[in-house]
Amino acid sequence: MVNSEIERIKKVREIITSIIEKKGRDHLYDLTGIGGGFKLKKTDIDVLDTYIGSAIFSEKLNRAGLLHLGGNPTIHRAVGFNRTSSAILSTIIALSKDIDKVIHYLPKRPSHPSIPRSCKIFNIPYFESDNIDEILNRIDKNTLTVITGATMDHKVVDLKRLKKIISQCNEKKSISFVDDASGARLRLLYNQPPALKLNANLVVTSTDKLMEGPRAGLLAGDIDLIDIIYEEGLKYGLEAQAPVLAGMVNALESFDLQKLKEAFNRANSIDLTPLISIGIKVERTPTGFLLTSLSEEESIQLALKLLEDYGIITITAAGMPGASKTLRIDFCSKDAYRISNEYILNAIVNSYREIRE
Repeated sequence: MVNSEIERIKKVREIITSIIEKKGRDHLYDLTGIGGGFKLKKTDIDVLDTYIGSAIFSEKLNRAGLLHLGGNPTIHRAVGFNRTSSAILSTIIALSKDIDKVIHYLPKRPSHPSIPRSCKIFNIPYFESDNIDEILNRIDKNTLTVITGATMDHKVVDLKRLKKIISQCNEKKSISFVDDASGARLRLLYNQPPALKLNANLVVTSTDKLMEGPRAGLLAGDIDLIDIIYEEGLKYGLEAQAPVLAGMVNALESFDLQKLKEAFNRANSIDLTPLISIGIKVERTPTGFLLTSLSEEESIQLALKLLEDYGIITITAAGMPGASKTLRIDFCSKDAYRISNEYILNAIVNSYREIRE
């Protein structure tokens, strides 16, 4: 058993490096849903200088980001951070003097660790719940109200609840902040509007989750709020630099919802009987499935086995510290189109049997 998060990450990177060196990239299958990518045009290369590139791609990101998140350029602005967590931290820094507490609604707990950890740095009281009444009763003008659009395990927020919380925030003059890391795209599969069209004050999304962009955070919202948050981000070096901004722009401009719909259909149609028949409990997600009956230790063991023997990369194996350890297979990665359902299911069945021996 891997004893710590950093040991796990080191081990996974060693396995990936070994597979690349011995077999090549074609023998790795990233099924995390965070495959990311770094698309650059030839015309981008000459303008990636620190200040020139930031000037050019910041404005392009503003336009593409607002389109993706449903913003209105007369009242909204979009900016880039080097991580979604960086955008969240910058938001807490900027608002820390004006709020008394942060309250957080999720479709299912727990939250992504970046939010409570950011609050802890500034000793801001933090409360999270998947009970909407507990949240509604706490909203006032001194709260920052965070709503998760889709959890780390891809449970999507109910639209009526999302609207109700944002409406209550507007009524009580509480700043509403939608953490739409993957939700900005997952919610589209259920015909939910982008967050800014629902009158949220702020929204953040990850440009590597369920799309082919770099690991970065796109923050958008009311211009006055974005300006003070971005200024804090710049002070601490949390902003996305020119090459990352260029990658974000190209990913947003090339985003294809149809590919996500194909993953959605594959997730709905895959026959999970081979897993159920050996005692594994499974739960379908919008773009894949979860193994819900394993302990954290079993999930990590299974994930490492899948990587070492079958080249399958999962968040359980390769994810950052604090990420969910529930083993998830996601079909929206471009690697998913290179392998069959049978390959994935056989890999899980065989690996599961081995760790149980």
